[in-house]
Amino acid sequence: MVRRALVVVAVVLAAWLGAIQLASSAAYGDLAVRPSLPTILHASAPALLRPLLGGRRARAAAAVHEGDVKGAERLLAGVRDDAETADLRGRIAEARGDRAAAIDEYVRAGDVLRAQTLIDGLGVRDLPRAVADQQRLVAALRDDPNAAEVMGEAWWRLGQLEAGAGYRDPTARARYWRDAEASYERALELAPNEETYLLAAGYQSMANGDYAASLRYYQHAAEVVPNSLDAYLGLAWSASMHNDCASARRYFARARELHAMQAVIDGVRPFANPIAGERLRRCLI
Repeated sequence: MVRRALVVVAVVLAAWLGAIQLASSAAYGDLAVRPSLPTILHASAPALLRPLLGGRRARAAAAVHEGDVKGAERLLAGVRDDAETADLRGRIAEARGDRAAAIDEYVRAGDVLRAQTLIDGLGVRDLPRAVADQQRLVAALRDDPNAAEVMGEAWWRLGQLEAGAGYRDPTARARYWRDAEASYERALELAPNEETYLLAAGYQSMANGDYAASLRYYQHAAEVVPNSLDAYLGLAWSASMHNDCASARRYFARARELHAMQAVIDGVRPFANPIAGERLRRCLI
């Protein structure tokens, strides 16, 4: 009798756990295997097994995934306000098209990846708004003691957006480019040996007419990464802007030695630089 009762309990428990797993797969649209029962359930009635998922936040997450924004909002009403809840609110705001609110919630949740992805996508369409959103992200991260690892990249991305906005808007170019150089400098304060930041700062300083600073950044980049083609091309550009053609030729030759990319180097990259390309070309004649 006891054994039979245990068997019955085990069967019921297995069925229950299986139902929960099936509900999870169906609610989240587990389409990895086709055809499958979760696939069929998701296509026909995505909310059918959602009540089996567990807590309100789990069900709200499933609702967001299914596009049931109002249902997700109802499920989150009264739920404890913490990082997980903020992240869900961000997903709801994003689904509604409220980008600013979504970024705010993602930042509160510590979900920098979602916030940054949203801003990067906007940068393709509307650079000034992307700059403003990135500034908000940076401001929020500055107040987060746990954000040190991502802070440098956030500043660098802000510089990239500001530099791009300057290219797009000649009337505001000087302001955007000054801001971009300052953003790269802030990134380097946090990661002084990061090649990506050094190269960006070097190019922006050159674009801003500060050729001495450009040379320093590129020299530092070459010290950090001795086989960096970009660092040596930057040094060649900077030297040419200083009318130091002997050094420009030496740096350019070093770049060719390092990477054996003569066709690419001679054909496109160095001379396409709108700031220093022609000066470098004249130095190499």
